[in-house]
Amino acid sequence: MKRIFLNGSMNIDGNTARLAKEVFRGLDYTPINLAEHHISYIGQDSGGQQDDFQKVMEQLIKADDIVIGTPVYWSSMTGYLKTFIDRFADALDAPLASKRVFLLIQGTAPDDAIPYITNVIQHLCRRFHMDYIGSATNSKEAAKLHKLMVINMEKG
Repeated sequence: MKRIFLNGSMNIDGNTARLAKEVFRGLDYTPINLAEHHISYIGQDSGGQQDDFQKVMEQLIKADDIVIGTPVYWSSMTGYLKTFIDRFADALDAPLASKRVFLLIQGTAPDDAIPYITNVIQHLCRRFHMDYIGSATNSKEAAKLHKLMVINMEKG
């Protein structure tokens, strides 16, 4: 079973990554830090710089479980994650059906952002026939996601 942590934070070892470690506790996973990749905006020429969107998508296609994490910036997800999702939503034929998706929202006041971010991820899951499992904003909720991940792993 392959697990991916898609980290939308600019701080690759920050609070969002810490929360992901709690979700994956004792399980192998591969972090993909969007801050370490160049992903162009939709319709934007990469200016000769290599665009890493397809490389990241190939990792997601191989995954069984995908944990998407973002801190809250200005009542929303990070620009790294938003740009990736914009490109993702434009990938009409991505074979992602039945991937299990978990969401981590981290920040000092994520309550206002939670409905918006959750709605975007749930919409993405519906669009690509992925299974949205749930979200966490703290350690207690991360422990619940961990249990759901392990239960799903035992079923699958």
